[in-house]
Amino acid sequence: MDYLLAGSGRAEAAMNLRGLSAATRARIAFARLSEAEVPASRLVAIYVAVAALIEDDFGSHRTREFQIVQAAKVAHRLASGTHRRWQMWNPKGADVPIEIHAYPRSAGLVLRKIGEAMGKVVDPLVAAAVSEIIQLKVTKCGPHPSHRGQQK
Repeated sequence: MDYLLAGSGRAEAAMNLRGLSAATRARIAFARLSEAEVPASRLVAIYVAVAALIEDDFGSHRTREFQIVQAAKVAHRLASGTHRRWQMWNPKGADVPIEIHAYPRSAGLVLRKIGEAMGKVVDPLVAAAVSEIIQLKVTKCGPHPSHRGQQK
């Protein structure tokens, strides 16, 4: 995961992403995460947590695409926007503060590309850790509501 963040290149402003390919936008999303100093361990934790939540919920979608998109949504929210502030000259008095906040769309092929990249790194860990995470959660908080009256 450190390699994904370190090799992602330069972060682009959210306003400049229109028209770029999904792979490029996904790379820029990892660059924004790197620029925001989001630790790789947090991204790993997000992916494993989403996998555990889906596995523990009997009513959840069980497709791989659903899992990678849900993990990517969480990761994308950590550092998705571009925020700019400046002062605009006002001839009638004090300068006027101006702010712009732009967020790229969190949808479509970009999320799949982000999730796939995370999955390539974390999937070996998921296979080993999910059952243990579910056991710890059940011990601490009890079974998931979807387990009432059912056995897996």
